[in-house]
Amino acid sequence: MAVNPKKATTVILLRNKEPAGYEIFLLRRHEKSSFMGGNFVYPGGRVDREDGSLELCSYSRGITYEDAHRILGRTSSPEESFAHWIAGIRELFEEAGILLAYDHAGNPFEYKNEEERRRFINYRDQLQKGNTTICQFAKESNILLALDQLHYYAHWITPEARSERFDTRFFLARHPEGQEASYDQKETIEGIWLSPQRALEENLNRKIALSPPTLKTLEDLSTFKTIDDVFTSLKKNVIHPILPTLTKISGEPTLLFPWDHEYEAFQRSDHPSSINHGRPSKPGANTTRLILREGIWYPYCRTK
Repeated sequence: MAVNPKKATTVILLRNKEPAGYEIFLLRRHEKSSFMGGNFVYPGGRVDREDGSLELCSYSRGITYEDAHRILGRTSSPEESFAHWIAGIRELFEEAGILLAYDHAGNPFEYKNEEERRRFINYRDQLQKGNTTICQFAKESNILLALDQLHYYAHWITPEARSERFDTRFFLARHPEGQEASYDQKETIEGIWLSPQRALEENLNRKIALSPPTLKTLEDLSTFKTIDDVFTSLKKNVIHPILPTLTKISGEPTLLFPWDHEYEAFQRSDHPSSINHGRPSKPGANTTRLILREGIWYPYCRTK
């Protein structure tokens, strides 16, 4: 029986790269993590019950319950939909040290001095330890959480074969000026900025290990030249949930995406008599399946 997936949010943080292009912030999860241990992923985590509290509406700006409910497709309650935005702000701050917020005057949040920066580092630590809540933090800091700086991008669900599963909404955000992303040294042990193309290449070269959703979203993002191009594409983007199927082919763990033409057959456990993974993918391709070899997911394009 498949385990019910937990609600989660992840944030793809982008910054401009000189002289051209852009980079994305990736975190390496601790090797002992029960989920994606050792893999490079985006900042993110579970949606907590208090993330959807009505009180948080008073300490946030840009997205209402009704907005969130409409954007996520009305598959959950308004409160639960709204909670994904709050969780994105909270997890980005906890895991990457980046705070998307406005000050009391409505200006994008920036640290005024080193003393304030250290104070917010302490808030980050207290949030991670569960000694405060995102609502208390916003109230005491006199800030408004900038929900309109998170832009809904994708929806991934962990395969049914996994014992730990997540129903995750992916958001895009621009790296705010005056802040520096950093890993938390607890759940994550390294943080790096890479262009989508470079990240994909380093995965193939075994220098980093990308989780499957991270790999595929990086592949999609590698087709854009600038951050503005990425955000312009959102206007045309119709978001459908992606539920890969996990199986073994010739003894190798294999993940098939819904657009792989053998996806439905493997979902029915109706394995084809002959095996043909197609050709290895390159950046900009549309990978249809991933094969796990010695801890690295390798992308392939399988066509009819």
